[in-house]
Amino acid sequence: MKILSFVSSLDMSSGGPSRSVPMLVKGLAELGVDITLMTIRSENMNIHSLEGTSAKLKVLSPSFSRKEIAKYLADERFELIQIQSVWEMPYHKVILEARKQNIPYIVTPRGMLEPWSLSQKKWKKKLAWWLYQRNDVQKSACVFTTAKMEAEHVSNLGITTCKAVIPNGIETDAYPCKSSVEGVKKQVLFLSRVHVKKGIELLFEAWKRLHSDYVDWQLLVIGNGEAEYIHSLENRVESLGLKDSIKILPPVFGEAKIKVYQESALFCLPSFSENFGMVIAEAMSCGTPVITTTNCPWEILNETDTGWCVDLSVENLEHALREAMGMDANALYDMGQRASKYIFDNFDYRSVTRKTLSLYEWLLNSGEKPEFVYE
Repeated sequence: MKILSFVSSLDMSSGGPSRSVPMLVKGLAELGVDITLMTIRSENMNIHSLEGTSAKLKVLSPSFSRKEIAKYLADERFELIQIQSVWEMPYHKVILEARKQNIPYIVTPRGMLEPWSLSQKKWKKKLAWWLYQRNDVQKSACVFTTAKMEAEHVSNLGITTCKAVIPNGIETDAYPCKSSVEGVKKQVLFLSRVHVKKGIELLFEAWKRLHSDYVDWQLLVIGNGEAEYIHSLENRVESLGLKDSIKILPPVFGEAKIKVYQESALFCLPSFSENFGMVIAEAMSCGTPVITTTNCPWEILNETDTGWCVDLSVENLEHALREAMGMDANALYDMGQRASKYIFDNFDYRSVTRKTLSLYEWLLNSGEKPEFVYE
C-alpha cells in the first residue's frame, strides 16, 4: 500500500492540522504503510513527529506547478492520496492530476466546509464551490471527517459520496496527565490560534461579568494570530478594565505548553466552529477539565462529567465558568483525571491510525465496509 498525504502547510502557526496530520502519518508508518507526507515549504515546519519513522517527506516550493505534480505522481505511482483540506488552489492542482492519472483520493475538509467557515468570504466561496470545489469533493473516493457533526454538514451540502468519521489522534504520552492538585493555579487557559472564530471577545465579556466574584483567578490567552487582531484584543481588555486579570501571551511549544496545560485549573475554547479541536484533546490528556461550545463536537464532556459543552453565548459561558470556578480544587482535579483517561481510551493516535488503515484497505480492496463509514 503506497499512500500520499498532502497538506498545504505544516507551519507551527497554522493550527491543528500541523499537528494532527503528521501524527496520522507517523502512526501509519508505524503500521508498515509506505506513506509520504507532502507539504509546501514554510519557515517553521512541524515535522519532528516523523523522526525515526519510515515516513517520507516531500517538500514543494510555494510556486510549484501542476506539471511538477504530474511527474511526481507518475514516478511514485501512489495507490491513494489523502487531501488534507479544501479551497486552496494547491489542493485543486493535486486533485486534478490525481483524477487524470486515475488515482483515487480522499478529501479531508478539516472544518473548511462547516457552516461558520462557509459564511466567511461567502460569495468568493460560493463561486469556488460551483467552479471546482463541489466537483473535487463529490468525485472523491470518500470524505474523511473528524466528527459525525462534520459528516452531517458535508451531506447537507448535497455531497453524496461516502463519509468516514474518524477523530484526530494525539500522542497521549506527549501530553501527560497532572499527577497532583499541588501546583495547579486558579487559572483559566485559552490556548489556540488567536482568531475571531475562537470566540475570544465573548469570553472577555463573560469574564467581565464574573471577575469581581473571583478576583483571585486569572485568564490566560495564549497563541499566535494576526498582529492587528491581537492588538484589538489588548485594547478590549484595557477598555473592560481587566488588565490585571487577563493576560494575552505569545504561543508556547514543547515543555512550556505542557506546563501551562497542567498548571491551569480549567481550559476554555469558546469557538464559533471547530471540526475537532486538537487543543481540547491535549488539555484533557493533561488532566485539565474543558469548557467549550456545541459548535465543537465535544458534547461527550457533559455525558462523561469531564467538562462543559454549552450553546455559545456570553450568558452560557458565564454560567459554566461560575460553576467550574466555584468547584473545590480536588473536585476539578478528579474531573481532569477522568478526562485524561477518556482521551487515552478513545483518542490515542495508535487506535485512530488503525481505523484509518482499515478505511484505506476498504477503499483499495473492497470487502466489508467499516462501521464508521456512512453512505
